[in-house]
This record gives sequence, structure tokens and C-alpha cells, in this order.
Amino acid sequence: MSLALRLNLPAILTGLLGACAVIALLMRALPAPVVRRLGLLLLLPAPGLALALASIHSGLGWLEGMLIAPAVVFPTGATLLTLPPGTTRAAIGLGADLPTRLRLIWFPLLLPSAFLSILLAVVFCIACALLDHP
Repeated sequence: MSLALRLNLPAILTGLLGACAVIALLMRALPAPVVRRLGLLLLLPAPGLALALASIHSGLGWLEGMLIAPAVVFPTGATLLTLPPGTTRAAIGLGADLPTRLRLIWFPLLLPSAFLSILLAVVFCIACALLDHP
């Protein structure tokens, strides 16, 4: 079991981090409704395909990580996309400095979704690494 984790986990994490970076760029470049539809379209089939690919074929850990990424990014991305525009601007206008904005706006807003994203990443990465055939 530990051998499977040691062999497969680095490739899965590489694919996951690369796909998360691409998704973050797409979130900045595309309009919010398009990003939301793409996220919902890939939310269930992509991780299911990653788990199926892990049980069928070995050596494609980076692809499995890329397929896991939409499910990992979705909770935090959905929270960011539903944030009312101008929240940070209003806090700056009221005199809140960066630590105050982080403490009162961003941490309470993003902490539950970031925790869920991290939990999903851990569960899917370990499941794919253990399902890979040596």
C-alpha cells in the first residue's frame, strides 16, 4: 500500500496542481457564467473517469490528477464566483486594511470551501494512488 502511494502520488499531485493553475487562469479570463457551466459540466464525470482510469491503466497519474482538478477547484471557485462585486472595494472605502479584510471577509468566506477542497483533493488523490496497478 505504501509503495503504491510512493510511486503514484507524485504524478497525481503534479497533474492536479497543473490543472488547478490552468483552471485559475480560465477563471480570470472567462466570464463567470461560462466558468460556472464548465465546472458543473466536469464536476462528476471527470473524477469518476480518473478513478476508472486508475483501476484500468497504470502510469497515467498526471492525467488522473488533471481529471480530479475540477472537483477540487469547484467549491472554492463557486464561493468566489458568488461573492458580491465590490465587497473588497466597500471594505477599503470604510477604512479596512489588508489584515482586517482578511480576518473579517476572506477567511470566514473561504475557509469552509477551502477545507472541502482540500478534503476532496486528499480523498481523490489517495484513492487514485491506491487503485493504480503497479
